[in-house]
Amino acid sequence: MRKNKLFSFIFVLFSLICLLFFPACSNFGSKKVSTVRFSWWGSQTRHEYTLDGLKQFEALNPSIKVLPEYDTWVSYEKNFGDMILSGKCADVMQINFDWLMKYSPDGSAFYDLSKLSDYIDLYNFTLDDLAYGSVNGKLNAIPISFNTALPVYDKKILDQNGLKIPSTWDELFMVAKVLNKNEMSVFTISTRHLFFLSLAWFEQTFSKKLFSQDGKLNISEAEIGEIFEFVRRLVDENVVYSPANGFNLSAVREKKVAGAFMWCSEASRVLDEINSQNGNCVLGNFINTPGASESGWYLKPASLYAIKGDCKHPKEAAKLVNYLLNSEDFALLQKNEKGVPVSNRALTALMKNKQLESMQYTALMKIRFNSAAINFMLPVMEAPFVIDSFSENAFAYIEGSKSKKEAAEGFLKGLK
Repeated sequence: MRKNKLFSFIFVLFSLICLLFFPACSNFGSKKVSTVRFSWWGSQTRHEYTLDGLKQFEALNPSIKVLPEYDTWVSYEKNFGDMILSGKCADVMQINFDWLMKYSPDGSAFYDLSKLSDYIDLYNFTLDDLAYGSVNGKLNAIPISFNTALPVYDKKILDQNGLKIPSTWDELFMVAKVLNKNEMSVFTISTRHLFFLSLAWFEQTFSKKLFSQDGKLNISEAEIGEIFEFVRRLVDENVVYSPANGFNLSAVREKKVAGAFMWCSEASRVLDEINSQNGNCVLGNFINTPGASESGWYLKPASLYAIKGDCKHPKEAAKLVNYLLNSEDFALLQKNEKGVPVSNRALTALMKNKQLESMQYTALMKIRFNSAAINFMLPVMEAPFVIDSFSENAFAYIEGSKSKKEAAEGFLKGLK
C-alpha cells in the first residue's frame, strides 16, 4: 500500500513539474494544428465541391485546419483590393490574372512559390505555364486553367444556310452576309471580347502589337481610329449582335445569332443552350489573315492560386495549394468547372476517368496545336480601364456622338 501511495505521489509531483516548467508536456500525445485561411469566388456548385475537397484535405492533413472564405465574383473582386492592401487577405487565394501587376508589381505582395517546391509539385507545369504567374523573377502564382477567346457556332444553322465554319476575316463577313438574309447575326459578344476580336484583326492587318511588353500602348491615334472603324464594320455588317448590350444568351435561344464569341472555358453555357434547341454546338477556328506576321490571339490564365506574402504558415499553405492543383481526388471533384486544368496530374486524372467534355478537350487541342502562334496576354490587356475606355469610345463613334478622331483621343485619355 505504501508503495502505491509513494508511486502516486511521485507521478503527481512529476506532472506538476511538467506543467510548471515544460508546458509542452501538457499537450503530450496531441499535434499542433496550424490554421490556414483560403478564399475563392464562384457559384454555389463551386462552393459545395470545394468545401467537400477541404474536408478531404483536412482528413489527409490532420495538423492543418482550413478556414474557408468564399463569395460571388462581384463581391470578391470588390473587396479583394482592400483586403490585400490592409493585410487582411487569406493565406491561400484564388486571384485574377491582372491582379498580379495591380497588387504585386514588384512581386512582394504574394509569396515566392518557387521557395516552396518541396511542398508544391511544380514539375506538373511547364516553364511557360509558370511564367504567367511570375513577377519580377518571383513565382507569385500558379495558373489553374488557361483561357483564350474563341467562336462557338450552332453548326446546324451554318449547314442549313450552306455555310462552313469561317477561318478568315473575309469568310467571317461572308457568313454574316448570308445570315443577315434571315435577320441573324454571327455572334453575341461581350465588350471585352469585342475588344479582343478587334485586336486580333488589327495586329494581323498592321503587323504590330497594340501593347509593348512593358504594358504601354504601342500604336498611334490614327491606328486607334482604324480599330474603331473595324468595330463599326462588325456592327454594320451584322457580325456581332447588339454589342453595346453585352453578351446575351437569350439571343442564342431565340436564334438571333448562329453562335457566340467568348472564353473557351465558358463555352459550355452556349453548348447547353444550343443542344437544348436541338442544335449542334461546335467550337470554331481562330480567325486569321493569310500570311500575317502577327497572330493577334492571346492566352491567359483563367485564374490562379497565390499565397499571402507574409503568410505565417507557408508550408501548410503550400500543401493546400498542391492539393488544389495537383490532387487527383480534387481534380475529380472539380472536373471541368474551372476549365481544363493546367496541371499534368489533374489533366491526366480527368482524361483517365473520362471527365473531359468534348468541347473543352477540343479547345485544349486547339490551344496546344496553335501554341506557337498564341501570344502571352499582358495583364493590361484586360484591365477594366482599358476595356471601359474602348467600349465607351467605340460605341460613341458607332452611334455618331463622336468622330473617329474624337473617339481615338477619348480612348487615349482613358488610358492615362
